[in-house]
Amino acid sequence: MKPIHVAVYGAGSFGRHHVRQLANHPLVARVSVVDTDAGRARALAREHGADVARGDVVPDAAVVAVPTEHHHAVAHRLLALGVPVFVEKPIAATDGEAEALVRAARRTGTVLQVGHIERFSPAFAALLTEARGVRHIAVRRHNPPRPVPPAADVVLDLMIHDVDLAMALAGAVPTAVIAVATDGSGQEAASARLVFAGGVVADLSASRLAEATERTLTVDAANGVWHADLAAGRLERRAGGSVHTVPLRDDGNKLAAELDEFIRAALGGARPRVDGAAGARALAVANRIRAALRLPVSQLSA
Repeated sequence: MKPIHVAVYGAGSFGRHHVRQLANHPLVARVSVVDTDAGRARALAREHGADVARGDVVPDAAVVAVPTEHHHAVAHRLLALGVPVFVEKPIAATDGEAEALVRAARRTGTVLQVGHIERFSPAFAALLTEARGVRHIAVRRHNPPRPVPPAADVVLDLMIHDVDLAMALAGAVPTAVIAVATDGSGQEAASARLVFAGGVVADLSASRLAEATERTLTVDAANGVWHADLAAGRLERRAGGSVHTVPLRDDGNKLAAELDEFIRAALGGARPRVDGAAGARALAVANRIRAALRLPVSQLSA
């Protein structure tokens, strides 16, 4: 495979991580940074041996890590040019914009991958492969308060990760959604129940008010009860009165793994596991949860 030129749109906190990983990827010959703040773009480029892209240069592939409200505008333009795109989660600001990106990728036959990074957790990947006959899913994603709270509510910030994981385990989109604002508003803490046609139920809990970080996923399946600690990178199977720790093979660098999958897909390799359609489904279900929580209409998907 011939090394390629990748442009990273957005030099903020997420973009910085992407530039760092891509600068060390063996199939990336050149990394360019694109940001409305030229000084910030130059500083990030200098730090990692990248460059600042000129406006007339079309890259071989692109990572979109700008604020969510700009995902559609930036990604749609790139897809129309036939540029493979990796866009951070959530895929877009609204369901309509998400579907427009999916259509654009299909129309041009271009790779569109969405940054649902937990799919690349070694513990979750093993769980998805090994658990058989999933019956119940329970997920807790709790964070302590941040000095500057994110603009997005807790569902779009945190819970959307577990919406995606639950649908991957259930192999379907939920037929029913029930949600409770555990902080009174749903802005910082919420719980949701997803009910699937096959009888699988997923209970999700997300909070930005916790005393400590927690990333746990427990699955009741026909072949045992599986417990994954996504933060620690551990997976256990409990069956027949015994507990077995499942060996995990890779180093758990989730961002490196998902970017590697994107680069190889952009070069004609296998389709990414979290494509545009998967990202659009996760956003649609997250917005059903938000509607059930009665979050302000201005924050809901159009």
